[in-house]
Amino acid sequence: MSMNKNSLLKLISLFFVFVFLLINALFFMMQESLSVMEQKEQMRRFFTAQRLLHEKKEVPQELMIEPVSDIAQEELLKDGTLLLELPFVKMVLHKERTFFLSVPPPPPPPHKEQPFFMSKPMPPKEMFAPKILEDVAPKSAVSIWMLFAFADLLLLLFFAYLVKKLLPLYRLKNAIRGYKEGDISLHAPTDMQDEIAQITTEFNLVLKKIASIKEARTLFMRNVFHELKTPIMKGLLIVDSLKSEVRAQRLQKIFYRMSYLLEEFSKIERFGSGEWELHISKYRFADLLEGAYDILMCKEDAFDVSMEEGGVLSVDFELFCIALKNLLDNALKYSHTKPTICFLGGKITITNDGDAIEESKRDFSKPFNRSYETSSAGLGLGLYLTNSIAQKHGFVFAYRYENGMNIFEIETKGQR
Repeated sequence: MSMNKNSLLKLISLFFVFVFLLINALFFMMQESLSVMEQKEQMRRFFTAQRLLHEKKEVPQELMIEPVSDIAQEELLKDGTLLLELPFVKMVLHKERTFFLSVPPPPPPPHKEQPFFMSKPMPPKEMFAPKILEDVAPKSAVSIWMLFAFADLLLLLFFAYLVKKLLPLYRLKNAIRGYKEGDISLHAPTDMQDEIAQITTEFNLVLKKIASIKEARTLFMRNVFHELKTPIMKGLLIVDSLKSEVRAQRLQKIFYRMSYLLEEFSKIERFGSGEWELHISKYRFADLLEGAYDILMCKEDAFDVSMEEGGVLSVDFELFCIALKNLLDNALKYSHTKPTICFLGGKITITNDGDAIEESKRDFSKPFNRSYETSSAGLGLGLYLTNSIAQKHGFVFAYRYENGMNIFEIETKGQR
């Protein structure tokens, strides 16, 4: 599962890694601190055991030191690990148990006279009889490591539970992405009862409603186009029976224009609904301009044209000709002089004189701009379509007004 840098799951994962490392570091520090404290306490018991062993006193229970009689001193010295040694006392680790041993002093060297300062007789050997004490203080390491393991396990289980809770969000994201690409039949199932599940359920309901609306709209548009085509065809048949050739040609031109507009509205409907798939190929700008002339049904000398030789664009021919046609139609409709067309350096510029477009009407990202809805100005749909087609190709559509001229530009250098 790929994650971007702002992914919610990635942020949660980083947070859990940080918390996991922090908890383990704190446990390690606590264990080290307790280990130092235990060593100090053990040393205190060791010195206490040294005193008890030599003074032959009974061992109080609260000292957590007990006498041992079931293990021989020789076994402890042979198999145990010497931890600490002082004169006459040793601390030995044997099978995870700690013992304090009383060791007799070494015998005097043989064949040597006793020094004058040792005139007193040596104490009897039995006073230094071996004696063993065991350190029975509980070890905290086991309980600490058990607590540490339990905390880690609890944290990992909570992280796994949280990831499981977030997985429906990824299914929902993929469903939304699929819908954006045109697959409205997608469904994002969930068996949860939380807020994410509620959002997913509402999304599934919205998908169904949108699919129903889209199906109804498609049916409506097809019926409209079908019903409009019928009178147009009948009108063309009637035109052939007219005696006046001038009127017949005029009406024929009108009906052909209506038929073309109907086809264009059908294409616009497909483009607006996202059903139009681009078929990109390389075309000469001259051929694209000629295609726009044909759609507009205007003469080539209606514009002053300047273009670089061999200028080529990678576009959907049919769709881009519609965009050019809309700009040319707009220039002819509102210009008092001959508009100009320029294609140079990957930029298309169409210029005409006339009044500037009002600031409130320059938002070409919205269809049916309410500011345009007048009997003389139309709906502003043409510039919206041109802007949408340019964006679909990866171009930039812009407008500016300079020195009494309306300038429309399509920047094609950054095309995808």
